[in-house]
Amino acid sequence: MTPNKAYKLLGGLLLLVLSIAQLGVCARPHGTGDGQDLILATCKETLYVEVCVSSLGSDPRSRGADLEGLGAIALDLTMVHGSETISQMKRLNGQKNVTRDAYMAGCLRDCIEEYSDAVENLRQSADAIKEKMYDTVNDMVSGAMTDSDTCEEAFNERPGYVSPLTERNQYFYKLCSNALSITKLLAS
Repeated sequence: MTPNKAYKLLGGLLLLVLSIAQLGVCARPHGTGDGQDLILATCKETLYVEVCVSSLGSDPRSRGADLEGLGAIALDLTMVHGSETISQMKRLNGQKNVTRDAYMAGCLRDCIEEYSDAVENLRQSADAIKEKMYDTVNDMVSGAMTDSDTCEEAFNERPGYVSPLTERNQYFYKLCSNALSITKLLAS
């Protein structure tokens, strides 16, 4: 290869690398003002935009947060929802009509265990996001999603049983999905 062709090839590769790097910078949401712009730009990158906007928008910490802060807040909100779901399951499991139904009581006990694991995964994710260990965040949050799915599926194993947690499980799943989307933006 002649030196002139080598320089042209090298120049073309350098231009390609710079273009890709610029795309990566543009893919990250940028916001100004009171933080609402960044929340909206970030949430547009998630599957559950309305859940994202309402959850992050309702937390006062979001207004001054950068993208990493929004990721940490999203994980925290998901953890809180998971903990509240555990409390609801414990209340349900204490009701007389549930304690007489061994299958329902067993499902709730299993769900408490699954959600306890999910909340622990989210705690680990919150630590990992501070360390910019985004692969760990993805693994832990994906595990939490699986835990909530496992809880929901337990009720569906017997005909005639309906999960009393479907709405909470679906919302938890959406919160997890949004946290994963924000982590993906952080990793880009």
